[in-house]
Amino acid sequence: MQVNAMSVSDFSALEKAGELWRHWGFEPWLWEAMTGVSRLVTFTKGSFLGEVARYYAADYIVWRHRGEVDCQLVYDTWAPADNVMLHRFVFIAGEAPRPLRKRSFLLGLKGYLELYQYTIGGEGHVKIRDLTPLIEQGWKIVQEGPWR
Repeated sequence: MQVNAMSVSDFSALEKAGELWRHWGFEPWLWEAMTGVSRLVTFTKGSFLGEVARYYAADYIVWRHRGEVDCQLVYDTWAPADNVMLHRFVFIAGEAPRPLRKRSFLLGLKGYLELYQYTIGGEGHVKIRDLTPLIEQGWKIVQEGPWR
């Protein structure tokens, strides 16, 4: 299958909802030809004796990318990070979303990578239902903002 490297999904207007992203712990993110926001969420496991374990999940909302080219690039080259058990990428796309792509690092011992596509106004995969309302709210802010 030949992929047109020039087809770019660009929802970078979402950047204008900066206050929303900061409120939810996101920071600007840039890698290769992709831009968006990212955050690191901390999970702790406790017991009667105190904290037993601490691990992280990294979320990436990517609003400017080259479609399948960048999805494949992340899938092929993304590396595990210390104590990060899950890397979730949500690629905002104009076309119908593709199914979830998932990869484990060292049989899951070093974590997992999950790639999702989301269309604004769409349903979204159940595993990103915590992120899709943020994307929708960001889009609403951009559509109603004074810069429109």
